[in-house]
Amino acid sequence: MATIEKQLLSVLTHHLRSPFNGIIGFSDLLANHFEKLEDGDKRNYIQIVNQLSKKALLRSENLSWWLKVYSDNITPIKQKVNLAELINDELNYFKNELQHQQFDLMLALNNADMVNADKVMLQSVIRNLLLNIIEYSPAEKKVIISLSKPNEFAMQLIMQNFCVEIPSEQTINFVNNTSTADINAMPNQPGLWTVRTLCALMEIPISLSIISNQLEVKLSIKY
Repeated sequence: MATIEKQLLSVLTHHLRSPFNGIIGFSDLLANHFEKLEDGDKRNYIQIVNQLSKKALLRSENLSWWLKVYSDNITPIKQKVNLAELINDELNYFKNELQHQQFDLMLALNNADMVNADKVMLQSVIRNLLLNIIEYSPAEKKVIISLSKPNEFAMQLIMQNFCVEIPSEQTINFVNNTSTADINAMPNQPGLWTVRTLCALMEIPISLSIISNQLEVKLSIKY
């Protein structure tokens, strides 16, 4: 196994263990001290376990994507997908997390058409991007998700958010490097690897840019 592939697998498995540690810790707290906890604390801990469970599931899926890519056992199955409906479903999936951080969520999804894409892959792309927003954006910050029609051939999805921390050198290099030869370079946010890899498999042009710690993602998805 190549060094970069070992590095990617190591980071993915590390990121997968992290939420499970939290799930075990908070569920143990609830199991052993439930009667002593205030109702507000119970709800808060249950919400944390729920959020960590979603994170663990998504990171398990990312590991599964890596294994399929590595074994060359993956072929996109294109179908007609309602892009606005898919985005709204994923926003609803992360509804509690988005409300908890009180994001100023600006949506412009009214002009959406059906697009041709692998629905499961596209769902994973959008879910990873939303989790990136939840994990790395300060509370009450503006988040912009919009759809537009730059031409008659494709729908453009734009997502913007502000990172909590200054992105690492690895992530900046990953974002700035769009060549196929270096597509497996490992960022410190593995979800971005999944996003770019699945977009490449679906032949969806993707633009990633970091300006003043603001991550902007643009996808151009064919009708």
